[in-house]
Amino acid sequence: MLVVLTLHFGLANISARRDFPVIDEHAHLASGTAIWHLKRFDSYIVNPPLLRTIATYSTTDDRYDWRLYFSGPGQRAEFTLAKSALDNAKLTSVHAFSVPRTIAILVSLLGPLFLIWVMWRADQYWASLVFFAYWACCPTILASSPKLLPDAGFASLSIIASIAAARYTTDQRSRNAVLAGFASGMALLTKLTWIVAFASLPFVATILIARRNQQTNRRWQLVYLLHFAAFVLSAVWTLNVGYLFEGSFLRLEEYEFCSEMLGGEGSKAARPGNRFRRTWAAGVPVPVPQSYLQGVDYLKMEVESKYWSFLNGEWKLGSWPHYYVMTTLYKTPEPTLLGALIGLGVLITGIRRKMVRPEVISMFLFLIIPAAVCFASVSLQGGFNHHHRYVLMIYPPMFALAAYIASPVGQVLLRYRLPWLGKKKRSIAVPLAFTLVTLSAVSSLRVHPYYTSYFNTLSGGPENGWRLLGFSNIDWGQDILEVDRWLKENPDKRPLVMDIDYFGMNGNLFDVPTTLPPRLASGTPIVEVRRNISETQWWIISVKKLYNLPGHKGVEYLQQIEPVEKIAYAYHVYRFDPL
Repeated sequence: MLVVLTLHFGLANISARRDFPVIDEHAHLASGTAIWHLKRFDSYIVNPPLLRTIATYSTTDDRYDWRLYFSGPGQRAEFTLAKSALDNAKLTSVHAFSVPRTIAILVSLLGPLFLIWVMWRADQYWASLVFFAYWACCPTILASSPKLLPDAGFASLSIIASIAAARYTTDQRSRNAVLAGFASGMALLTKLTWIVAFASLPFVATILIARRNQQTNRRWQLVYLLHFAAFVLSAVWTLNVGYLFEGSFLRLEEYEFCSEMLGGEGSKAARPGNRFRRTWAAGVPVPVPQSYLQGVDYLKMEVESKYWSFLNGEWKLGSWPHYYVMTTLYKTPEPTLLGALIGLGVLITGIRRKMVRPEVISMFLFLIIPAAVCFASVSLQGGFNHHHRYVLMIYPPMFALAAYIASPVGQVLLRYRLPWLGKKKRSIAVPLAFTLVTLSAVSSLRVHPYYTSYFNTLSGGPENGWRLLGFSNIDWGQDILEVDRWLKENPDKRPLVMDIDYFGMNGNLFDVPTTLPPRLASGTPIVEVRRNISETQWWIISVKKLYNLPGHKGVEYLQQIEPVEKIAYAYHVYRFDPL
């Protein structure tokens, strides 16, 4: 176990030191610094503040011009602050992320280590090791955990919240109800997605407890209601403490909302509203922090606004309900998917034969159902599809199922007569589980250290990922330092044309002169570009740019030629000679 932990921490640290801060990391750093130095939580409200607050405790505020700070419904001051700081620091801005990223890695390990401890106590020794090996070498985890973003931390803390709720169903004491509420409160403080999972936990608990307690008398119902109240109050109290009770218990009529759901028809960032002002609910105190509810409001406004989404070489204004199913199939190693399917079969067969202990059933139900509810919520929200990292919570139950192959139940069920080992039945469970996790690790590590751009073999690999997905699934600015290295190694390859899609900075980020590539309609022959240049040019283009938006001009014409070089998997280098 220590070897796997060391491997994961080493790989994650390599990514933390090699990857340039992705666009949203700059904003999270600015927002976290504002919390410590301005004592304000009203920036980056679309993500709750727990991770960035912890990670930026030692960050100095001298990099930001706080006169640029502003707030209000639908406002994003954190990006204005981030862009201003980046303009000054440029490539040296990477140094400010060293400590925050290390803290992010540590937070991302809390949940897996807690689950391993639970599995170890349940005599799932081999399974716990397999689970951690999947987590340690998963490309999406390795891409997300070393970044100042809440996604990996949320997946980690959601494990603790799920296991704490499962523990209550097997030991129904008030203390366990309060602890489960506290754990859920921490998850609520990490990402808004947990709201729907939080609502699903009591239903799962009720069904499990009712099945085990056939005689549900009135006394039991009263005790359960008290425990339910303790669970909710503990979670809400934890949420408010995380915001230092900023704006807690404001009356609903005092809010300004930018979404039509809460603000009324026609509401938007420039014209906020409040549909509750003339209703009976106007005077109701809201028991959550002001910035938390306004984060929900802003997220809903984004969904209502609709943005362009990209899938399988096609743009769409809005979203696809199957988008995150496809990203999971593309960006998860095939052995992991296969292992999860086999493990699910082992679990279902074991339950039907009454071989699985109640606490193990509870653990799986509380891992699977909240994750599935979150996955469905993100998939069906509509509005836009951009980032596979939004559904990172699906991996813990997937890894747990794949690891269950090596459990005592799996070792009993997966027994066969193997000719080369004699006539006696032998269990293939543990060798199979370790074979699958090893193949999964090999699939992941073959793209080391470019985990953000990982695509599995069946989807065409990272070389062709840009044909399937865009946005942070392939390039989010993580390979900027690779571009800088290429520029320094090729000083003769000038003049430069560049579109790296990073705050619009292009050559300004590297202190080299560049121009933008011409935007042309789809189907324009490549010769049109060569006709309009008088000398050889070198182009560096983000692969996200290689498909035009419908009806828009762009650089899709570059698909007609092969790049002369590739920088990581995120950028193509082209050489253009004049006619």
